[in-house]
Amino acid sequence: MKWKNTSLKFRLILYIVTGTLLVLAASTAMTISTVTTQEEELAYQQSIEMARNYANEFNGDMETNFAIAETIAVSMGSYDSMSREEASNMLHNLLVEHPHLLGTYVAYEPDAFDGNDHLYVNSIGHDSTGRFIPYWNKIDGPIEIDPLLNYETLDYYQLPKSTKNEVITEPYYYEGVFLVSYVSPIMKNGEFVGIGGVDVSLNYLDEITSEIKAFDTGYAFMTGNTGILVSHPTRKEGIGEKTLYDLGIEEFSKAADDIKEGKSGHVETIDPITGKEVVMFYEPIETGNFSFILVIPKDEMLAGVHTLSDKLLHISFVAIIFMAGISYLIALSFTRPIKEIVSDFKSISNDAVRGKLDSRAETDVESDFKEIPMGLNEILDAVITPIRDTIRLTNALAKGNLSERSHLNVKGEFRQLADTLDNFAELLDTIIKDLSQVLTSVQKNDFSREVQVYGGGDFRILTEGIEKTRETLSRMMDEREKIEEIRKKEIHHRIKNNLQVISSLLDLESDKFEDEEIIEAFKESQNRVISMALVHEELYRSQDMESIDFSDYLVKLVNELLYSYAINKECIKVKMNVDPTFLDMDTAIPLGMIVNELVSNSFKHAFKPGEKGEIYVYLNLENRKLTLTVGDNGVGFPDDIDFKETESLGLQLVTTLTSQIDGTIELDRSKGTKFKIILK
Repeated sequence: MKWKNTSLKFRLILYIVTGTLLVLAASTAMTISTVTTQEEELAYQQSIEMARNYANEFNGDMETNFAIAETIAVSMGSYDSMSREEASNMLHNLLVEHPHLLGTYVAYEPDAFDGNDHLYVNSIGHDSTGRFIPYWNKIDGPIEIDPLLNYETLDYYQLPKSTKNEVITEPYYYEGVFLVSYVSPIMKNGEFVGIGGVDVSLNYLDEITSEIKAFDTGYAFMTGNTGILVSHPTRKEGIGEKTLYDLGIEEFSKAADDIKEGKSGHVETIDPITGKEVVMFYEPIETGNFSFILVIPKDEMLAGVHTLSDKLLHISFVAIIFMAGISYLIALSFTRPIKEIVSDFKSISNDAVRGKLDSRAETDVESDFKEIPMGLNEILDAVITPIRDTIRLTNALAKGNLSERSHLNVKGEFRQLADTLDNFAELLDTIIKDLSQVLTSVQKNDFSREVQVYGGGDFRILTEGIEKTRETLSRMMDEREKIEEIRKKEIHHRIKNNLQVISSLLDLESDKFEDEEIIEAFKESQNRVISMALVHEELYRSQDMESIDFSDYLVKLVNELLYSYAINKECIKVKMNVDPTFLDMDTAIPLGMIVNELVSNSFKHAFKPGEKGEIYVYLNLENRKLTLTVGDNGVGFPDDIDFKETESLGLQLVTTLTSQIDGTIELDRSKGTKFKIILK
């Protein structure tokens, strides 16, 4: 049996049932994929939250330990009348009150506690120097007091002494115990006199993390900031000895890199212990520079996802069978009234030939199926030509060919359609040409050409709105040019006048002294002001006063200073590494004055006459944070002078200007002198 001879009923049932099954199968597959993907994402998110919650709990414990160390340091720094016995008893009581601590201690500089170190040589809590260094601890079990050891070399004492800041040490071994120290400096009158701190054995972290379970066989462990194992449920021999890098697994090394940078994340790998495919989640513990790591077998984490997927497949299979039956019944219901529909197609085709398209079929009359193709052919003969011409014209308009017009010879509503399209195209062509000419003028900053107002309704709103916008832009550009010129002149004259006043005051003040060195110092300051004035003059001649090319400004400023110290030019090298940076005037000028002062100080004070050396200026812009580094490899800044409290006018000016632009200063005395200015 040929396909064209098959019954309409059979073909209709076949099409409806097949189409329904295909659509339902596709939508079911998409639904299952979407739901399982969402469930998988949820499983990952739940695991991330689990790791984050554990990390937060450990972070709270470490914040508590830090608070105890800070309490010891603050208490010791606040009381001048406390005796050594009272201080020692306080440390003992704190250790009793906080049983999770391994030890509590203070350590003072020589004679910094009460000036009587010579009276306590080799007594309890002291060593052969007599320094006050009591260490209450539970290293051997019961609480006992010993003098601290190796304080001259270990970080727990040397880091807070050199930085004068609170310190959490990297995990280390002390008397055979793997521990971490929370230390706070004891300060009196701004001077470092000792430390107060607590020790925490990392064995308790190993005990806690070894008890953590995730899903069925998942486990947890911790590492230090360097990736060193701090705890592990099975690799006990590697604690304090091995790092994640030592495992030789690429994914573990990637996780170690993130941990070193304080990042969280997860990697998928094969667990070398169980051989299972696992997901390793890691979260930083900010207070202690540790990271909490949760290792979960992937099949356990996604077990719920697989179960849900199987259930959805079963439900979808039943639904497809059910819908197939429903589709069959629907197809049968369609075939019954088709005969009644056929009789009206002839009437509809006659109306379509006359251009009357609002006729509707009546389904109450029976008719022969042969009338269907005849009626459809007559309808197509009458409708296809205007439809094709309408499509051609609208496509041309859509492509921007607004000169195209209808070529139909039709009557009735088809003629009205063609005329309407022609009128629309003509009006749109006129409006666009006029607007294009106006916009071309605007792009050339010519706002004089007016927009013509066309038609009514939205066309009139459009053209009137663009004309009003053009007028507003014209006025705004005129006002902006006037304001910008006035502001540029005001800023320039204000800065220029200030620099001239400073130069004149320096000249007048130098006349009050007879000492040649003082007079020379005033002249040197005056030369610095003149150098800044010259560079500022170049800034003023630039086109943009609101966004200054500070990198170019900085290079010119340093070159001016190098020229002014020409006597040392052959001996002193200046090294510059400057990122392209644009700043507003309110930040650029103070920062330039800071560079002026610091570079001049290096030229004058860092090197002896004829001595070779290097001055370096770095400008680094990263993550919206600007860092300026100015330093030298000269004699270095004196250790006994606090640069923030020095009587040097230049350094006082640097401190004041840095505060004004919301910056911070760091001084590194390890190799020469290095000032680091950090702007938010």
